[in-house]
Amino acid sequence: MFAHGGGWVAGDLDNNDALCRALAAATGTQVLSVDYWLAPEHPFPAGLDDLDRALRFAAAGAGGLVDPTLLGVAGHSAGGNLAAALALRSREGRAPGIRVQVLLCPVLDAPDPDRPSYRAYTENLPLTAKGMQWYWGLYLRDATTPVPVEAAPLRAPELASSAPAVIVAAGVDPLSDEAGEYAERLTASGTPVEFVRREGVPHLFLVFPSMPARDEVLAAVAPAVRAAFA
Repeated sequence: MFAHGGGWVAGDLDNNDALCRALAAATGTQVLSVDYWLAPEHPFPAGLDDLDRALRFAAAGAGGLVDPTLLGVAGHSAGGNLAAALALRSREGRAPGIRVQVLLCPVLDAPDPDRPSYRAYTENLPLTAKGMQWYWGLYLRDATTPVPVEAAPLRAPELASSAPAVIVAAGVDPLSDEAGEYAERLTASGTPVEFVRREGVPHLFLVFPSMPARDEVLAAVAPAVRAAFA
């Protein structure tokens, strides 16, 4: 089950369609791409709850289209955030069980201007530190402090027994550091992790079909995805 990107405020099924097709082809899996309510009209946790309902639909067989015993979650950017949060619900028994979580250039924490990747990438990019702060403010506009773990999975106090993870980071991306930190925390918890950081590419490189980097990265992570469903 796949959640598109767009900072929780934009994007749709067409936005990541090419990526979904490439992911399906590379991994040999069925990809159920899910639309969800967007902020600011529908702030946190509306989109996550939509994804939760979609996963339950898949766990019921999706009208006979899928094997309900072979489920995984995936997402790009803000969709990666939703997939990671849904994986936390699954770990805690509050959502159907999954075999793998595929987090592609995900948002995993609240914007942190002190992170090196936030300090480095502030302008002239598809996603900048300032842009990320704008998206976050719209998504979490009514949230209280502290930041909810389901909005910032990196802040989860415990990650043991999480589903195996595949995490991709872009080197030229304010989100790059938090992706690496999440991979390290999952690994420390005993969770199998396949982590790929592609240097020299911006946040949206996976949705640019003309970039060879996309197909190369998907080919690199595909064996871990296939192994999760073996």
